[in-house]
This record gives sequence, C-alpha cells and structure tokens, in this order.
Amino acid sequence: MRLRSTLIVQQGMVMLTTLILLVAVTLMIVTASNLVQTNMKVVQNMESREQARYAAIAAIEEAVSDGEFITTPDDVFTPAASCGGVPNTKCYDINGDGAADINVAMVPQPRCVMKSPKKNSELRPYTNPAEASCFQVGSAFSLCAESVWEFVAVATDVVTGAEVVVRQGVSIESTSNDLSFFCPD
Repeated sequence: MRLRSTLIVQQGMVMLTTLILLVAVTLMIVTASNLVQTNMKVVQNMESREQARYAAIAAIEEAVSDGEFITTPDDVFTPAASCGGVPNTKCYDINGDGAADINVAMVPQPRCVMKSPKKNSELRPYTNPAEASCFQVGSAFSLCAESVWEFVAVATDVVTGAEVVVRQGVSIESTSNDLSFFCPD
C-alpha cells in the first residue's frame, strides 16, 4: 500500500514539473515572437524613413534640373508632375499601385540666399558656350550672376506617417535679369 501511494505522489510531481516546463517554454516562445515583431516594425519604419528621404532628394534634384525655380520659386514643378495640382508638391508611387505613397512639399518655397555678379574676366565662352551671351562690352561685369539657393523638402510617407526634412543648397549661374526679382543683391 505504501508503495502505491509513493508512486501516485511521484506521478503528480512529474506532471507538475512537466507543466512548469511547458509554461516556461511557452513564455520563451511568446517573448521571442514579440521581439521579432518589434524588430520587424523597427525595420519597416527605417525603410519608410529612407524611402521618404530618397523621395525628398529626388524632388530637389528634379526642381534643380528643371531650373524653373529661378523665375517661379512658388511653383517649381510642372502642374502635371505636382501632387493634385498643389504648387511645390510632388507625389511618388513607390509600389506601383497608382496611389501616392510619399508626398514631398517644398516648404518654404526655394529661396535665393545670395547672388553675386560675374565679371567679364571670369567668363569661359570657349568651354561654356552659354557664357558667351553674358559678355557685356564696356563693363567690368557681365550679364550673368552666380546665385545660391536653399531648398527645403519635407517628405511624408502616407501609410506610416514617417516624415523627413532634407535641406540642400545649390549654386547656379543665371542671367542677372532672371535673378533680379527673387534674388537680393
């Protein structure tokens, strides 16, 4: 009789030990799963932020390459390229589904920080044919000027809300007439 009661107690201890180990393993699996999910969210947020940064840089590069900002800094993108017809905005469809994934706004509009007239002696008409038209006879200064512009692009990921601000300065040569209205002396 005594042997039988000892076996029953031992079987109860084995069952209790097994349940404790099962709970411990379950907790370890749940914790590992939560860590993986958290890491995935962090990686997705970093990816969204980087895509927004690349979109902001692309918008600035497009505005600079077009050159419209010199005469119309309040509307640097063509209306067809702007985001819903809103001036100084650009939408990017990253995943190709036809909907905007990242919106970029030039806020504030590109602004001319400074301009300095270019001397006739600084012109290189043989290596840069565009400078040939800048030469002004009888003057020390040409009709062209160097200007420095500041661009600030704010890119926002529509889904995650990730927002990136990119600030970039650009030096560009243009005619003094183009720069006269938007660029201080």
